[in-house]
Amino acid sequence: MMFIVFCLPSCKQNKRRNDAVKIVSEWTGKEIKFPQNVSCYMSGKETLPELCNDCFQKEYKILLYVDSTGCSSCRLQLFEWKKLIEETDSLFNGRVGFLLFFQPKSVKEMNILLIQYRFNYPIYMDSNDAINRLNNFPKESQYQCFLINSDNKVLAIGNPVSNVKIWDLYKYQIGEGQKSDTIINTSVKVDKIEHDFGTIHRGSTYPANFSITNTGNKLLVITKISTTCGCTKVTWHKQPIKLNTTST
Repeated sequence: MMFIVFCLPSCKQNKRRNDAVKIVSEWTGKEIKFPQNVSCYMSGKETLPELCNDCFQKEYKILLYVDSTGCSSCRLQLFEWKKLIEETDSLFNGRVGFLLFFQPKSVKEMNILLIQYRFNYPIYMDSNDAINRLNNFPKESQYQCFLINSDNKVLAIGNPVSNVKIWDLYKYQIGEGQKSDTIINTSVKVDKIEHDFGTIHRGSTYPANFSITNTGNKLLVITKISTTCGCTKVTWHKQPIKLNTTST
């Protein structure tokens, strides 16, 4: 009896692993179909079709599908997607488009979220869930995000916002086999390498200034910052730092 109890977690893990392998195998190389006449919004307003159609013309595209179940703001993760889009534009110079298909419970609520998060990127309000009905996406939300090429064929599957390894895989594919740390190479000079905040209080904001100079020969983009305390959240500017320029 004890053997069965200890075996159960391992069996569940093996099943999840096998399911993941099956989903990746089934979807890699598959063509994504897109519905017609899906409303496109930007900054809480319906926008020009030309602006949205431009995303479809990119060399690579990241497609995200989010259905109407659960907490909208929690599942959308607009703040995290905003950061990832800024990083992608900096790394790959506009070669990647983002096709964000949301099936909102309320278009009004969705527009409020776009304004609240200052999300200035086109999204598609798929109230009829047309894209899912065309493609029959996997039911697990972590597999409802895809990296696709110019022919709309799936190159990789998984949510890069939720899993850094998936994001590394996406960057590897977009960089055509180059490791992400070799796509852009530069050097920097900083005035200090750490900052001690002392005692901090929950819910409070504590600013810190670091002066960083790009001393290399390519644009500098800071993509990750580490803290010694996992309970803290860090935000910083993602704008590229030009050559021989100092940013604080």
